[in-house]
Amino acid sequence: MTLKKLTSELEKATKTALENRHRFMVILCSKDLEKLLKTAKKLYKKYEKSVKKVKDAEGLLVVGRSEFLEKAEDHFEGKFVHYKDVQYVLGETYSSLILDLTNGFHPNDLGIVVETIAEGGMILALSPPIQEWQNLKSKWHEELVSEPYTIDDVIPRFYRRFIKRTLLAKGIIVYDLDKRKLVKPYEFEKVEESREEILLPEEEREISRKLYKLCATQDQVRVLELFEHYFDRKRERKAVVITADRGRGKSAVLGIVTPYLIWRMFKVLKRPVRIMVVAPTPYAVQTYFKFLLKAMVRVGMKFKVKESGKLITVVNSKYARVEYVVPRRAMIEKDYADIIIVDEAAGIDVPVLWKITEGVRWMIFSTTIHGYEGAGRGFSIRFLKRLESCEDVEIEKIHLNEPIRYGKGDPIERWLYDVLLLDAQPAEITDEDIKAIEDGKFEFEELDKDRLIEDERLLREFFGIYVLAHYRNRPSDLVILLDMPNHKPFAVKVNGKVVCSLHVAVEGSMDDETIKKIAKGYKPKGQIIPDLMLKHYWDYDFPKFVGIRIVRIATHPSVMRMGIGSWALNRIVEWAKDNNMDWVGSGFGVSSELLRFWLKNNFIPVHITPQRNEISGEHTVIVLKPLKMHVEEKVDTINTDFTRRLIEYLADELKDLETETAIGLLKSLRRDLDVDMPNFGKVERRRIKKYFQGQSLYEYVSDLVRPLVRYYYSKRDRVDLDEEEERILVAKCLQLKSWRELGENFKVYKTLLKAVQKIWKKYFEES
Repeated sequence: MTLKKLTSELEKATKTALENRHRFMVILCSKDLEKLLKTAKKLYKKYEKSVKKVKDAEGLLVVGRSEFLEKAEDHFEGKFVHYKDVQYVLGETYSSLILDLTNGFHPNDLGIVVETIAEGGMILALSPPIQEWQNLKSKWHEELVSEPYTIDDVIPRFYRRFIKRTLLAKGIIVYDLDKRKLVKPYEFEKVEESREEILLPEEEREISRKLYKLCATQDQVRVLELFEHYFDRKRERKAVVITADRGRGKSAVLGIVTPYLIWRMFKVLKRPVRIMVVAPTPYAVQTYFKFLLKAMVRVGMKFKVKESGKLITVVNSKYARVEYVVPRRAMIEKDYADIIIVDEAAGIDVPVLWKITEGVRWMIFSTTIHGYEGAGRGFSIRFLKRLESCEDVEIEKIHLNEPIRYGKGDPIERWLYDVLLLDAQPAEITDEDIKAIEDGKFEFEELDKDRLIEDERLLREFFGIYVLAHYRNRPSDLVILLDMPNHKPFAVKVNGKVVCSLHVAVEGSMDDETIKKIAKGYKPKGQIIPDLMLKHYWDYDFPKFVGIRIVRIATHPSVMRMGIGSWALNRIVEWAKDNNMDWVGSGFGVSSELLRFWLKNNFIPVHITPQRNEISGEHTVIVLKPLKMHVEEKVDTINTDFTRRLIEYLADELKDLETETAIGLLKSLRRDLDVDMPNFGKVERRRIKKYFQGQSLYEYVSDLVRPLVRYYYSKRDRVDLDEEEERILVAKCLQLKSWRELGENFKVYKTLLKAVQKIWKKYFEES
């Protein structure tokens, strides 16, 4: 068959896509890159003649690896972007795309670049022969595979599913150039009207009509209408929550409305307004800043822009300073902001999000519900519910449905969500299922990965729990789980439905040569826990042990707090024992809630990162459960050393750690530390006695109390302190927090005095 049939399919696809404001894809398959590029050039020229340039879209985007881009430059004119730089096109719009799939692709990159293409746009993907996807291993696989495994041990199940689902998808043409055969013709099925007519408010509003005219959808107009009343609050604090799927323009509309927020606040404050824009990464806020600048130009606000590595981070004007701030810094500086805007809020851990917005008067949250900036359920269940329970906070919510760059029902969006499992949903839970959970009728199963990619329902149920429950979910997590030889999926089922998903990685079993290399600074691929144990505790034996690191454990959002997670942990420990493993462990962004879960299940903390993660704002904790006596001995020793360090860190690097979390870690001590008790003479004892009698202040005895409290937490034998006593004791004497941070009232002083008195009595009864 000649290219005539392909050209005919192209014409049909272009016409249908333009009529329905959709996009389409052509996949050309061949072993010969030059042949692929020449054919792609012919097709692109034919396509280009039949379409007009989309308003506000740049022209052709070409994405690939170095060799591909060099050769593509001889055939195309447009913007050439290497895969490693695709973050920079986030939020941009292009009229068409040439995509290099010849050596596979990173799933996160696919989502970013495909979503930049506007209505009527063609995505021309250059692929190896279809059958090669069955065993295709990309450079990315090579970078990911954990030692001692190699690329030969990788099985590309993700690519196998990708090509299978692609061949079933609507809106896609697949053509085999080597065989000159049309493998898949263009199909399209209209399911809904692609666009809602944009109607701007007719009467005069407080928000300028010039800003309304920047809206690309009626949904965005509704957001502006909501903000007309943002400053009319009935309570002390105000929050707006905007949710949407990817590409619905939520970041853009925040940029559009910001000049209005600035104008209103400037009128009241009579000084420049400070707006803090928080997001997991600076890439996530580039669309926001782009539309902020457009909106400021529209309303005549002059500004200066500050960039960092080609990314906008600050916009200054005489009316306001709008600045991007990483979550870690936002926790510290939140009190200096007049308005806090949190974009992609689901990508930030809930305790961190809570700390950022604690006490803040004006808040705006925007978050993706489906996508890979985090999936939103942790945000809506754990954060939003808690915010709603605050009596001083008034909350308004709005959801955006309509895509910005293309019309509703776009087949390429449906294909993308399918192949990346962005829209995976857990099973529907019935009353019958809840009864079975209450009766403990669980089934625990190691899932066969080959069967998993063939069973679409099971895969979606399993991964859907991560999509909804975990704030850091990425399509790449699916590839790691499916393709990497040391990663394994387990599930807890009830009535055949997945109610808890577990992703574990086998680690350890390292040889002496690799261990020596690690000791000199080499970072092994995978091997997170053995690497940490060697580098932080100089234990050369631990990396030789074999264990499993629990990468993810997530319970179905509808049945949380019913004991399923703990039951699953017990089963995974049994599985590890049955497979003659030495330990089970995990690493997680610590919160008091999560720590309680692991401690309750007898996992022992052995490490904490003293600094917060720059992006998420969390401290990471590593916990272990030894499965053999000689390993238990080692873990107990490491935990003792960990506690000694922790006591010191709390006065410095971990001063801002949640005090409840600090207490949980301190209580995990397995053995007494070998430290001497402070030696107090007559004068010291008299001073402390005056404090207990109320004739002296804490400030005059802190030099005695602090070493005493440090000593107290270095021993397992503790006195009976109530929760509040312990909280204030740790916060004041170990974390050295100010009275202002603790509440600065007589009750706080008295509570601390009682706690210190109890500890003093334990060691100095004669007092």
